Amino acid sequence: MSLPATSTLLAACGGSDTNETAADNGTAAKASGTVTFVSYGGSYNENLRKSILDPFERQSDIKVKLGENTSLAPLKLQVQSGNVQWDIAELTGSEYEVAVKQDLLEPFDYGVIDTAGVPPYAKKEFGIKYALFLFVMAWDQRVVSDAKGPKTWAEFWDPQAFPGKRSLYDKIDSAGILEAALMAEGVPFDDIYPLDVERALKSLDALGTDNIVWHATPEEAIQQLTSGALPLATSWNGRVGIARRDEGAEIGFTPNQAVLLGDYLVVPKGAPNAKLAFEVINFIVTDAKAGAEYAKLTNYAIANQAAIDLLPPEMAERLPTSPALEGKILVKDDAWWAANLESTSETFKQWQLSG
Repeated sequence: MSLPATSTLLAACGGSDTNETAADNGTAAKASGTVTFVSYGGSYNENLRKSILDPFERQSDIKVKLGENTSLAPLKLQVQSGNVQWDIAELTGSEYEVAVKQDLLEPFDYGVIDTAGVPPYAKKEFGIKYALFLFVMAWDQRVVSDAKGPKTWAEFWDPQAFPGKRSLYDKIDSAGILEAALMAEGVPFDDIYPLDVERALKSLDALGTDNIVWHATPEEAIQQLTSGALPLATSWNGRVGIARRDEGAEIGFTPNQAVLLGDYLVVPKGAPNAKLAFEVINFIVTDAKAGAEYAKLTNYAIANQAAIDLLPPEMAERLPTSPALEGKILVKDDAWWAANLESTSETFKQWQLSG
C-alpha cells in the first residue's frame, strides 16, 4: 500500500476536538468530542462505518472521524514529531509488535475496555487484535466437491489426490504459507513456532514447483478459481464468502487447519483523545449487534465472541471466533514474524529464484 507524501500526511489525517467537562453539580458529564480513527479506506472503511461506527455515534456523544491509509510509518512519524493527530489506528500483527518495541503506543486502559468477550490471544497490553481472518485452503467446486475437498494441508499438498496446480499466496509474512507447509509435514500446532524455515521450504519442494502457481494479491486467487485456471488455491475466508455472496462464485473452503491472522486497534503515544478512543474501542469489542453486522458485511470476525450467537450457524461456524473451531486453527505468531521477517523473506526469495 502506497503512502501519501510526508508533507501532506499529517494535514490529511485530521485534527482533534475533545470536550470533557464536569457538570456544575460536580458529577461527571457524558464524554464528548471527536476521535480520529484511521483504517485502510475504500469498502473496508464503508463497512466499518456502517456496521460499527454509525451505531456507536447514535448512542454516544463521541463522534468518529474515519480516515484512510493507515500503516506503521505515518504513525511513527507523528509520534516522533510530537504532532500526533490520530487517536486510533489499525496495524497488522507485525506492525503492532514493532510499534511496541519502538515505544510508539499508549497502554490500553482495561478499566474502560471490557474484554470478557475477547479471545485471550487477541488481548495485548498495547492493543487488541480486533479484526480476525483465516488463511484457508479453497477449491473450485465445479472440479472438487465440498465432500471430497481437502481437509488438511497434507491432503492439499497431495498431487495424486488432487491433480493440477495449486495457487499459493507469495506474501509469506501476511499469510500462512510456510506454516501450512509445516502442517503438511505433520507438524502439530504447538511445534510450528519458532518456524523451521528450511523444513517448510523442503515441504514446498516436495509439493513440486511444477504444481505451484504464485499469486500476489488475494483477488488473483479468486479469479484463478472462478475462471477454471486451476482447482486449488490458498485464500481468505472472507474473500471466498464475499465472492460466493456477491458473484455467485462456486468456491469451497474449509476452516480446518486455517492460520488465524488479525489487525490490531492501537492508540498512538500522545494521542490527543486517548480516553475517548478507549470508549470507542470498548464498543467495538462489546457490542454484539455491531460485531454481527460487521461479520455479515465482511465475512470476517470481530474479537467479540458474543457476536457469534447473532449470526446464521452456517456463517458462524466458519469464523475464527467460533467455539467449534477451538483447537482446529493456528494463531499466527506475530512476535516471531516481527523478529524474523527480513531474514525469512530473503531466504524465501532465494528459494523461489533457485526453483
